[in-house]
Amino acid sequence: MRIATLALAGAFLAIAATAHADDVMANTYANTIHTKNAANGLAGTLLFNADGTFTGSIVAADGKTYPYGGTWTVSNGNICLAPSAQNGPGPSCSPVTSHNVGDTWTVQNTLGETYEVSLAAGR
Repeated sequence: MRIATLALAGAFLAIAATAHADDVMANTYANTIHTKNAANGLAGTLLFNADGTFTGSIVAADGKTYPYGGTWTVSNGNICLAPSAQNGPGPSCSPVTSHNVGDTWTVQNTLGETYEVSLAAGR
């Protein structure tokens, strides 16, 4: 089952770190990204790893949690996610900017989806 709303996999990611100027994602490795699709209210989480991989999940309209994972890259001020699940979201990119734990912001991905995103302490 393809979960179109999993395309949040790029939506939420105007994230990052003030800790390491050369690694905009450094602040996310020990923390959790929470997302909420502005159109349908579906919520998700993302956990980023320094090796360029991520795991995520979304709670669908049926109340079930659907996990997925993939790889991520940062280039030219954008983060791009490439989920590996066939029934998961398609690849997408979004602007990446620095945020601190506790911040909440809005971002739109290359699929035209808008998300409310927050960075929470811990995994």
